[in-house]
Amino acid sequence: MPPAEREAFRKALLRVEELHGNMAVLSRLGTLLREPDSGIDDVARLLQTDGALCANVIRISNNVLYGIGARSHGIEEALVKVGFNRVLSLVGAALSRRLFMRDLDAYGMSADDYWAYSYFCAVLLERQAFRIGESPDDTYLVGLLHAIGRVVINDLLRETKIEVFWDRSLPCEEWEEILLGYRHDEAGAHLLRKWKFGPVVHERVARQKHPASIASDPVLELLDYARLCAELNHYRIGEPSWVAPAEHPWMRRPGFDAEEMEIEVQQAKATCLRIREALRGGG
Repeated sequence: MPPAEREAFRKALLRVEELHGNMAVLSRLGTLLREPDSGIDDVARLLQTDGALCANVIRISNNVLYGIGARSHGIEEALVKVGFNRVLSLVGAALSRRLFMRDLDAYGMSADDYWAYSYFCAVLLERQAFRIGESPDDTYLVGLLHAIGRVVINDLLRETKIEVFWDRSLPCEEWEEILLGYRHDEAGAHLLRKWKFGPVVHERVARQKHPASIASDPVLELLDYARLCAELNHYRIGEPSWVAPAEHPWMRRPGFDAEEMEIEVQQAKATCLRIREALRGGG
């Protein structure tokens, strides 16, 4: 990459890093949840550093997805209601909604569609983690953050006033490489390292489009399947039914059941829609 382009890329990364520095809370939360002596009060103290985040966490906890009991009015009540093992998913939904708040003009995606797509991947990966012997928290984060590099590239193009748009005649990564000399998987991994996410997350984001990595890592294989599901259905998360992929390596895994996987996809979509409604202010 020429020096001028490298400097523009560095500045774009820095802008996103500074604008959404609260994403580092998600990284610290993941570490905290792994500590055997941590509890709800420790998590609450971390989240209380961001008032807007607390408000969104409380709002989501009061969605019917988490039961119909008494409404939460404070952050500790919300965390107790949701349960310790669901905290990362809850906070990830709230934080990612803020991160993906601008339309990705260069990619032809609205902010809402982009968030819904990322969150759908996160939920589907989390739901399938037990089948492949992986940590639900790690697989959730890989799904949620795998395309975060597009925010960097879109921001760079917006700031430099370059009006070019991905027309989908080329794979996204090829288009980025031709246009800018770097790709969103590289940008995303770099950003996640800056926010101090662990190697199990940022290295997978970096390798997500490498054929050998997809073939050898079931998390990346499942992510590729989730991505294909969304692409086939034009990222329209609100559509009542989706066309399933006709062929994908994930479908050849031992024990794969097409009918069961279809149910998993529909349930992941339903969860995404409920969380989106909660973040819009619905009950």
